[in-house]
Amino acid sequence: MNRLAVKIKEAREKAGLTEKQLAKKCGLSISYIIQVESGKKIVNETLADKILKSLGAKEAFIKEEKPVEKPKKPKAVSEAEEEIIVEPNQSWRSALAGVIKKYPIYELNTNKIVGYKELPIIGKKVEGHKPDKLMYVKCSNDEMEHYRIKKDDVLTILKTTDIQNYSIYIFEIKGKIVIRQAVKEGNSSVKLQKSPNDMDSIKVKINDIKVMGTIIKNEFSI
Repeated sequence: MNRLAVKIKEAREKAGLTEKQLAKKCGLSISYIIQVESGKKIVNETLADKILKSLGAKEAFIKEEKPVEKPKKPKAVSEAEEEIIVEPNQSWRSALAGVIKKYPIYELNTNKIVGYKELPIIGKKVEGHKPDKLMYVKCSNDEMEHYRIKKDDVLTILKTTDIQNYSIYIFEIKGKIVIRQAVKEGNSSVKLQKSPNDMDSIKVKINDIKVMGTIIKNEFSI
């Protein structure tokens, strides 16, 4: 669950409101509020402010800076205290394969592997999902900055072919990979946009695009 989702849920509980009451207060659906609080929906700052203000709370979108640690002076060690590096054998690797899942991180435009994520498997799931349903992508531009998705952010993608209104997806269009918010227009067309009032949004037929997955989490480095 991301920080904003936690903030909204805590503010709602502090105000003594149910998800249904908050949804009515904000003019949103109860399912939308539940998905926002669970972190399954990436809500933009404008809508987040609207929800929080209705609860009498306010969110400051400021990144916290990590304290700079002074380098520690290396401690002299004797030969007996010197670190011994043990290379894991095949038995260790086999045992760890059942509890740790290693995912490659792909760069959005080039599809090259730029790193790895090692995540624990808990109850046969990784971060609450089936391990084979997740993939990780490094964003290569600031096109989706309105939704707080910037260059070099690492995105968690849940593989799916279904399109839900106002969710953010990775699409393949004519061989090009893009991140866009999807707004359905009828049963056969969808509008792909970078922001709610995107003048450059495009309308395409659903059959002309490939849905690679929906973004469920965004990680950024400070």
